[in-house]
Amino acid sequence: MATNPIQKKSRISFFLGMLLMFVISAVIVAFLYMKIKNQQEEIKQYKLSTSTVYVLNRDVKSGQVLTPSMFTTKQIATTTIPSNATTNVATTLASYSLSTKNGMTIYYFQGTPGNAEDPACYFVGSLNDKKRIYKTDSEGKEVLATDLKKTDKAYYYAGQNNTQKTDIEISENAVISKVDLNANTVITSSLITRGDVTSNDLRKEEYNVISLPVDLAPGEYVDVRLTLPNGQNYIVVSKKEAKIPVVNGQYLADTIQMNLTEEEIMIMSGAIVESFKTTGSKLYATRYTEAGLQDAATMTYYPSKEVQTAIQNDPNVVIKAIQGILKNREQIRKDIDAAVSKYEAEESVQTKVESSITSTQEQRKNYLQSLPVTQ
Repeated sequence: MATNPIQKKSRISFFLGMLLMFVISAVIVAFLYMKIKNQQEEIKQYKLSTSTVYVLNRDVKSGQVLTPSMFTTKQIATTTIPSNATTNVATTLASYSLSTKNGMTIYYFQGTPGNAEDPACYFVGSLNDKKRIYKTDSEGKEVLATDLKKTDKAYYYAGQNNTQKTDIEISENAVISKVDLNANTVITSSLITRGDVTSNDLRKEEYNVISLPVDLAPGEYVDVRLTLPNGQNYIVVSKKEAKIPVVNGQYLADTIQMNLTEEEIMIMSGAIVESFKTTGSKLYATRYTEAGLQDAATMTYYPSKEVQTAIQNDPNVVIKAIQGILKNREQIRKDIDAAVSKYEAEESVQTKVESSITSTQEQRKNYLQSLPVTQ
């Protein structure tokens, strides 16, 4: 049967159209494939050129205790990462917090990849002469200390040919920042150091009889000093973290909390009694400028025999002294108010007198109100 020329032309056009569509589809598929492949290559190159680091998620002050919750992970270019950036902040903080009770520093070694004879573990000594720490597990077997706690029965081998078993007692230290650091700072081993050992008799003590700097913020470190009328100045307790209590969502302007040992509590008690008994004396705090880098000052104050006797004979003498200091402040304020009231007609005089008396306290209140409450 003869084909109609019009039908033949239509059929040819249909096949040409299908062919053209196939070619276009093939080009589109090839283009998308190349694009996806290029994107995958870019992603691969990006992953190869970036690494995970730990960065701070908040600002911290020099000397502030660091915890894992203060950090978050971030991907950044490998070429911008310091060589001593921490690879695991939890492990780093845990290892930096440990030492022996006789003062030896405990380190954590990440291990040599592919080298079974040089595994990750805790050690004392140096990298060139590692005394690996071992411990006794729950079954009484000796195992390499790949994790370490204060309660572990730990030891290392020393002496000739490393055959002398040496037991160690583990202490826990705070890990602190050496300097002020801003949020998003990459944490490196050079930015952190060990703080004081936490002793069993450490207690949080609260005082409201210490004159505080106007701009003392929570987390900063202070010395508490006692100055006498003759100009003598003594360090009562040194390098203590200042914690400011919060009441009804606001910091208390006249109160400070510090962690003190039993001996320091007794010395502070003596200083409080002495400052009350000695007219013209002052108990005040001074702030460290770079607590993470500065060593603690040497304590130079110790209560006199008279004060020690008073404390021993009357357990309530410290409370009485505190009440006396606060009562004196209230009476001084009443006397000032009475004197100022005589000048009510001279408003400028009254304003100046009140301003000079209350400015420090008011400035401190305003300063604390400007700070976000983090407790």
